[in-house]
Amino acid sequence: MLLDVHTHHLPPLPETALWSCCMQDRDLPAFEQARWISPGIHPWYLSSGTLDRQAEWLESLLAGDARVLAVGESGLDRLCGTPFDVQQEAFRISVSLSERYRIPLVIHAVKSFNELVACKKETNPSQPWIIHGFRGKKELAASLLRHGFYLSVGDKFNAEAVKIVPSGRLLAETDDKGCNISEVVRKLAEVRGETCQALRTVLSLNAAHLFFKR
Repeated sequence: MLLDVHTHHLPPLPETALWSCCMQDRDLPAFEQARWISPGIHPWYLSSGTLDRQAEWLESLLAGDARVLAVGESGLDRLCGTPFDVQQEAFRISVSLSERYRIPLVIHAVKSFNELVACKKETNPSQPWIIHGFRGKKELAASLLRHGFYLSVGDKFNAEAVKIVPSGRLLAETDDKGCNISEVVRKLAEVRGETCQALRTVLSLNAAHLFFKR
């Protein structure tokens, strides 16, 4: 049962989590130990000189590793040092690969939601786009939901935003935090006025629908 849809730390039961990795993670023990992986081109670890190599690495995994369930995290970050045009080129490559291999796109977004919405309108993707680690306000959540995004939430979130996310568009994650996914689910359930078990079931069904339905 996949529940944690974005983590950089494998849990004791690897099959319950989707491990997010970049090219520089390929030699880590977790790369071999992970049951499910989500490789991407992260804007933090990107330069114009490495883009081609990272894109080749990403496509090789998509083509040859059955553990891959999604592309990403890939995305746009206005606060990191990578030139924005290079980030945009990498993101478009990620979108193209997500579409070609018919798997969801997991997105890292910092102060770049307008650009993401514009890109989504332009490319009109058939695959789901998931904003990971969403902490934005209710108004931003509503806007992203209108444009068809899924929202994945970790241990820090805006309570009013989380309340308006339809059950079918909500996901949970631990990201790079030391928290337990069960604790994240407990916090979400408390805010949303649901039982932990009911929410856990919904989140697992959402993950199954997104990542295993082909």
